[in-house]
Amino acid sequence: DAAAMDARNPVYIPRNHLVEEALDAATAGDLEPFEHLLAVVRSPFVEREGWERFAQPAPDSFGPYRTFCGT
Repeated sequence: DAAAMDARNPVYIPRNHLVEEALDAATAGDLEPFEHLLAVVRSPFVEREGWERFAQPAPDSFGPYRTFCGT
């Protein structure tokens, strides 16, 4: 049922495009995107107004994401 799914499936997950965005900003000295993303994933089951972009898939412009063992 829907309630059981909501209890087990988070609204927010650390999506690759958002992690990359936060890492790029942090590398440039701006920790705000990282801190915001961290706040989002600390409460992944609680839907919040203004956090809609954290529940969306990556834009098509992000392209396929590749990871490698050991990274």
